[in-house]
Amino acid sequence: MALFNKPKQNQLPAGGKLRILSLGGVAVNKNMYIYETDRDIIIVDCGIAFPEEDMPGVDLIIPDIGYLKDKKNKIRGIVLTHGHEDHRGGLPYILPELPGVPVYGTKLTVGLSKVKCDEAGVNTDWYQVNYEETVKLGDFSIRFVHVTHSIPDSANLIIETPAGIIYHGSDFKFDWTPVDGLPTEVQKIAEAGQRGILCLLTDCLRVEKAGYTLSEQMIEQTFEQQIQKCRGKFFITTQSSNISRIQQAVNVAQRHNRMIVFAGRSIEQNVEVAIRLGYLSLPRDRVVRIEEVGRFPPEKVLILATGSQGQDNSALARIANGEHKIRINEGDFVIFSQDPIPGSETAVNDLINTLIKTGAEVYYSAILDDLHVSGHEAADGLKLMLALTKPKYVWPIGGTIRHIKHYVRLAESMGYTRERILTPDEGQIVELGNGRVNLDGRAETRNVLIDGLGIGDVGNVVLRDRRTMSADGVVMVVIPVEKATGEIVGEIDIVSRGFVYMKESDELIGEAKEVVRAALADHKGPVSDFRFFRRHIGDHLEKFLFEQTHRRPLILPVIVEI
Repeated sequence: MALFNKPKQNQLPAGGKLRILSLGGVAVNKNMYIYETDRDIIIVDCGIAFPEEDMPGVDLIIPDIGYLKDKKNKIRGIVLTHGHEDHRGGLPYILPELPGVPVYGTKLTVGLSKVKCDEAGVNTDWYQVNYEETVKLGDFSIRFVHVTHSIPDSANLIIETPAGIIYHGSDFKFDWTPVDGLPTEVQKIAEAGQRGILCLLTDCLRVEKAGYTLSEQMIEQTFEQQIQKCRGKFFITTQSSNISRIQQAVNVAQRHNRMIVFAGRSIEQNVEVAIRLGYLSLPRDRVVRIEEVGRFPPEKVLILATGSQGQDNSALARIANGEHKIRINEGDFVIFSQDPIPGSETAVNDLINTLIKTGAEVYYSAILDDLHVSGHEAADGLKLMLALTKPKYVWPIGGTIRHIKHYVRLAESMGYTRERILTPDEGQIVELGNGRVNLDGRAETRNVLIDGLGIGDVGNVVLRDRRTMSADGVVMVVIPVEKATGEIVGEIDIVSRGFVYMKESDELIGEAKEVVRAALADHKGPVSDFRFFRRHIGDHLEKFLFEQTHRRPLILPVIVEI
């Protein structure tokens, strides 16, 4: 069987209603949109979000697909808009829950996604789509529109439905001089607008910025200026799927006769796919393995490393902390060519501080302009998209509440009444049909947390306990109890971790033991419910420790039956 299949061709019906809801993507990450008719469903994107700082131990967050559990037989396919993790990174976790559902996307998007799924042992049918063809999936007919973004082969979608034409305008900008030489297909967008668009779902992440977003070409000029000053190793960190940025770094390395090193599994993997599919031009004799870096003078090496969001296990973080084969020395330059995503600011700042301590020269957006150019369009570009598509309704997506609020004002400035601007919450179902729009209920949504090999088994209670332990520590109380009488028959033992230093807290620990004894003193008779015992002890001990220390450790009473 061929690696990639040709899209199926079905007959598109006319008339009817359409339901659209977001299972992720209203607040930037975890993008997943559901398009549903009475007969069919398509899913647009399947992304991940990265954990907030108050989610200790959590690796990733994926959308909650509970709404789809009893509708699997209606799902005709997952359609991907581009290759960033927040739009396709959830596939290895979601596809096993949706067996037999095929995935559609452009060449690079499918290539990056398939490699990730293959690594996880997840199989499905992959359909590679070009920009000239039409994909027909049940009640839906889909055309891909090439748009410029911070990764090549990005697409918006023109989706014909029984209710009318929907333009799904996730992440885009109007870059007239893109790195790959392929600008946005403005003519195709305008033609769809001439046909009549019922609803535009549009990126709004940079609506607060005036004008147009700058071209990616500016980044290479900044790399050029900085590398001329560098007499040591030249490090660049960016999003591992930002192939355009990686190409610019490669270009600069070649001009300055530097060898190129890729540090980090995700960047190595994505680069390999991009080279194989023709999206990255890189002479193989310029690439050296991490183990070979020491063979070359520092001024002859450029290193592209993962870690732009300060991830603890990233290559750059391990390099900065001396836990990697590559070392940082005085005279080395480190360039952060990516702004922190919401929630990762502290981690990025900590990594920058660690790098500075090594003696490296560290550059980031706060001190040097033009190190990062957004892949999202600013206010004037968003107005251009609205003018080209001329939709009856407009729905801002991909931003936070403040971005959506700003977009409402932008749309109103272009003559849209408030009734024509849709701002549903995540999980809220929007029904379109017969020229009208209604809110038609809500799907239950929650964050599904990925913790190691566990999917969804870490919930709010576990997170709360982890936060407590990380902030105030844990106290374990071991109580020997005779089950028949409920009496304490031995010495109570209290162990502290991350709360107080035991050797210097004898008095506090002794008083805590007496609190436990007093809490159980009025209990007579056999123990029938150890849960009550543990809760009763925990309540009294928590109150005492807070009065004495103004801290609330996690308290774990352990009842030992004698």
